[in-house]
Amino acid sequence: MGQFLQFAINGLMSGAIYALIAVGIVSVFKATKVVNFAHGYVIMVGAYFYYTFAVLVPGMDWAPAWLASWQPAWLTAMRAELPVMSPMGPVLDWVQNLPRILFGLAGAVLANAALGLVIERTLMRPLMGQSVFAMIMITVGLISILAGAVQLVWTADADFVPHIAPNAPVRFDVGETTIFLFGADIVNMIVALLIFGAIVAMVRFTKSGVAIRATAEDQSTAYSMGISVPKVFSRAWMLAAATGAVAGAILATRNGISPSLGLFGFSVLAIVLMGGLDSYVGVFIAALAVGILEALTQWQLGGDWAEIVPYVAVLIVILIRPHGLFGQKEVERI
Repeated sequence: MGQFLQFAINGLMSGAIYALIAVGIVSVFKATKVVNFAHGYVIMVGAYFYYTFAVLVPGMDWAPAWLASWQPAWLTAMRAELPVMSPMGPVLDWVQNLPRILFGLAGAVLANAALGLVIERTLMRPLMGQSVFAMIMITVGLISILAGAVQLVWTADADFVPHIAPNAPVRFDVGETTIFLFGADIVNMIVALLIFGAIVAMVRFTKSGVAIRATAEDQSTAYSMGISVPKVFSRAWMLAAATGAVAGAILATRNGISPSLGLFGFSVLAIVLMGGLDSYVGVFIAALAVGILEALTQWQLGGDWAEIVPYVAVLIVILIRPHGLFGQKEVERI
């Protein structure tokens, strides 16, 4: 029972990250009816923006010293008094890096939101009124553009970024089994869930959310009601890119920074199809389910099977329910 709980919790933490990635795909689809195949690579660029603002910029000669390493007197005194292998060590390391972490997150969110706006204005907006398939193919081509741009600007070398939360170990007992977690993973899960919940609440209860839902239902009717459809499209792309920056920062802290981060988008796209392209609730449930299934498969069958079995489940669900678990079935009248 203890091992089951350990892997189930690990799966929930991974599922929360999947949900944060998926919310960008769903937001763009709800507003524009376009499946953004390049979302994983937008996340990858967001991770590199975090790397730029949290690692590269603080290391510049002109950057203030406190941005690279904040060491007030009280922090230095606490560190000197710590015993060897104290669990407070990672917490103090995080406090020392806090200025560049916050600077990195703020810079990544703003820069990636600007990237989303540029993509919408230069690539998507000229195709408004055209075939949705043409817009989808633009996102496919965008994969190569973003992947090439990252390697030109930042090179393909792997690197590491600071955790956005203290990475102190957390232990607690369940029966006779000790559950072992890392603080950074717990905080990452909480951040992902809070952002996901905030976006769902925004779409449901705010005027911007009403505009997104109205545009998704019928663009012509939305225009006649005074809604600026191009602005809705821009906001959706900016929202997806901004949340993608946070997801990219989290993935970079877990797996290191490299161009391979873009591949996460394809895995999460399968999860979105499983939950329903236009359903936040469905995608959330599917993300958590796949995360848990992936972890339990790794426990019972090993890491090689863990990459296959959950997505077999996704395919089975799609075969039974082509619109996903909670996706809205579209009826076309001829």
